[in-house]
Amino acid sequence: MAGQQQYYEEPADQEYYGQEEMMAQGSTGEDLTALASVPWVAIALAVHVILLVIAWFIIPKAPEPVHVEVIQAQQEQIAEPPPPEQPPEEQVEFPKDEPVQDDPTEDPRITDQAEDEVNEDPSDKPNNDLAENPNDDPSDNESPHPNRNSTTSAVGLGGGVGGGGGRGGKGGFAYRRARGGGGRPHEDRTRAALEWLKDHQNREGYWSATTFNDDSTRQGAAKTYNIEFVDPGQPNGDKGWEATCDIGLTGMALLAFVGAGYDHKEGDYRATCRQAILYLRKIQDNDGCFGPKEDDHFVYNHSICAMAMAEAYGLSGDQVLKPIADKAVDFILKAQNPGLGWRYGVQPGINDSSVSGWMVLALKSCKMAGLEFDYTKCYNDAAEWYKMVTVDVNGYPKTGYDSPGSNNARLRSATEFEHNPSMDAIYVMSMLFMGKADLNDKTIKSQSRVCIEKDFLPAWEQYKLDYYYWYYASLALYQIGGTTWKTWEKAMSSALLDHQRGYCETDKKNNHVTKEALDEHGSWDAVDAWSSAGGRVYATAINCLTLEVWYRYQRLEDHQGH
Repeated sequence: MAGQQQYYEEPADQEYYGQEEMMAQGSTGEDLTALASVPWVAIALAVHVILLVIAWFIIPKAPEPVHVEVIQAQQEQIAEPPPPEQPPEEQVEFPKDEPVQDDPTEDPRITDQAEDEVNEDPSDKPNNDLAENPNDDPSDNESPHPNRNSTTSAVGLGGGVGGGGGRGGKGGFAYRRARGGGGRPHEDRTRAALEWLKDHQNREGYWSATTFNDDSTRQGAAKTYNIEFVDPGQPNGDKGWEATCDIGLTGMALLAFVGAGYDHKEGDYRATCRQAILYLRKIQDNDGCFGPKEDDHFVYNHSICAMAMAEAYGLSGDQVLKPIADKAVDFILKAQNPGLGWRYGVQPGINDSSVSGWMVLALKSCKMAGLEFDYTKCYNDAAEWYKMVTVDVNGYPKTGYDSPGSNNARLRSATEFEHNPSMDAIYVMSMLFMGKADLNDKTIKSQSRVCIEKDFLPAWEQYKLDYYYWYYASLALYQIGGTTWKTWEKAMSSALLDHQRGYCETDKKNNHVTKEALDEHGSWDAVDAWSSAGGRVYATAINCLTLEVWYRYQRLEDHQGH
């Protein structure tokens, strides 16, 4: 290029030579060698030879070209560190077994003469009961939040805080096993509720707040008589409930079955429980959390599902369930605010007594099931929160929801419902179950008496209906016993038993089957302060749990080990 000096690399093996001498010739071409014989010519030639020799030593020779080997400089490439490897989603292979019957016959191991020891078959293999049912064909596309692409966690949780052996589950909940001959309080009513839940479970194993009627197996008669089911809990059948609660509803429904002593291994509801357990296993993330963390409900959902899985493990002793329950405990412990309780999210720095109550209850079930974790620390921290928010209000100790002495929470859609001492009931239950107070504690006695005041006893009055409060107060006051429990139990039983949907098999006037016989039998209307979030499934599951209070947890005074 013009204006630029050009460099050309010569071949490495090329040598440089001077111009080659040419033979002398005359201008006419004749040969002049004959003149060499002439003396003066010889002298001239000698002079030329001498001059050439002198020139050879004086005139510098052109330097031989130096071959420069050009090496292309390479910039050092710093390799970027590889992305962290994501632990693969845990794949559990379950051995195949025979399809579970929808309506298995009464287990022959459960007899009228059953003793209080565990009813178990010594030949039973724990891994046989969660095999995929070949008769089922669930589709992941139809599952709500199935966590198809599970990750290690959006909140960075994980680790082995809660691992360990345990006693295989058998023993912690053995007293719940259904015995032949009945004899349990309101057993026919709890059985009717369980039948309703069984008949409204989705074929994939979960229960839905919004599609429970579509999932019903009781629709054949409705079509025959052209009767459209309308849920009294929602005007004109408007399903305004929250589908985000479906995971928690599934855990609560499963709790109703295991609370009555049924699991995926024994009894009439093996197929129902097994499908629910398989679904919960499918939606558990690698960090142990059940379901996604897309909204505030996930902490409630997780605590309830963790409790259900722990109780299913504690009741059945099925070792397949242990790692699932262990991971669930890990998540609960990591989610707790250091030194205090729980709130929405993972260690958010704020606390509330409601979420903390569910977590304490879940940990109680996990401990009873034989799962190993540092319950002393988490119990100490939770107790510190409850003490912090329990202060004197109008002469009695009141436990606050999210601050000292504050009222309990209400959904925005239920602000007209009256407040009640639900946080006081949670305090009593939690402090007793954690071993942080005894029946003689002054705060325990005072808060128990408040719950049985006339204004706070269960009553089927529009703005007093609060199934959540009735559940927690029943758990707490059953532990108190005596006249306190008798007063509460009478009002609670009347409210629930008198308003459970029952059979009315024929309408004599019109001579046809009524809708109560078709779809509502055994359930409760979604009409309390919290039913707008969970609908009829929530109402039925939690009221069934309340009616099971006699055998969900043994009295502390009778069984101090629990």
